[in-house]
Amino acid sequence: MSGLYLEDYTVGRVFETEPVKLDADEIIWFAERHDPQDFHTNPERAKDSAFGEHVASGFQTVAIATGQFIRTGAVDGTGLGGPGMDKIRWTAPVRPGETLQTQVEVTKARATRSDPGRGVVTLAFAVTTESGPVLTFEATIFVRSRAGEQA
Repeated sequence: MSGLYLEDYTVGRVFETEPVKLDADEIIWFAERHDPQDFHTNPERAKDSAFGEHVASGFQTVAIATGQFIRTGAVDGTGLGGPGMDKIRWTAPVRPGETLQTQVEVTKARATRSDPGRGVVTLAFAVTTESGPVLTFEATIFVRSRAGEQA
C-alpha cells in the first residue's frame, strides 16, 4: 500500500496489521533502556512483583502497535507526524512469547484550518494477544491532502 491522503481516511476504515511476537529478550532490551523496572528487566524478580511474572512495558506495547500501523504503508510519503496520543489504557499485561495483533480504526478525519495541504486524522488502536485485549489508545496524525496539492 502506498501512502494515503486525507481523502482516503474515511471514518470507519479499519487497518489490520501484521502480528508481532514479543520474546523475553526483546522485553528486557527495551525495559533496560526505557522502563527499567524489575518486572520488565528481571524475570526472577518479576515473580515477586504485583504481576507475579515477567511482563512487557506498556510503553513498548504502544511503540510496537504504532510500528505495526506505520508498516501498513498508510503514511508512506504522506504522513506529517502527529500532535499526540490520548486515552491510553493498558488493560492486561503482555507476557513473553505472546503475539500482538493490532487493529486501527479511523474515527475522525478533517482538513486543517490553517493549511489546505494537510489534514488531521484520529485513529483508535486496539491491541490484543492470545490472552485477550491488552491495550487501547487514540493517536492523532497529520497527513497530506490532495486538495492542498492541487491548490
